[in-house]
Amino acid sequence: MSTRKYNAHPQSAPGDFYVVNNECVSYGAPHAVAPELIGCAENVDRTHCIWKRQPQTDQEIEDALGVISVSEVGCHRYAGDDQRIIDRLGWEYCDSPLRTVPTEPIDGDPPPPTFGLVGSGPGVLGRAVAVLRSVLGI
Repeated sequence: MSTRKYNAHPQSAPGDFYVVNNECVSYGAPHAVAPELIGCAENVDRTHCIWKRQPQTDQEIEDALGVISVSEVGCHRYAGDDQRIIDRLGWEYCDSPLRTVPTEPIDGDPPPPTFGLVGSGPGVLGRAVAVLRSVLGI
């Protein structure tokens, strides 16, 4: 397990998947996706999701990824270093430091966009002024 960016709810099961303490809105979708993994904290003023236990099987890992995908406020996170999971979730839901990103295009990637400066040629306004000048003879 990597270092977590945020504090997990204290009742969450220790491990790579966690819910950020005091950020849960507990609307029920994570519970519906993975009832075997997600539960509710006990003895709190309001309902708060917790990880009852960490995923163990491939199916449970799929369910855990599903929990994170339905978490509208981004309170469910991954603190592990399994690159396959990080690639599927995206960096916004992972606590691992950013790894080196390839700088060379990968086969099949579209060419990068090109940009020009605003004054690098006659734009729409410049062309309109030129037309007006020629029509008005100025």
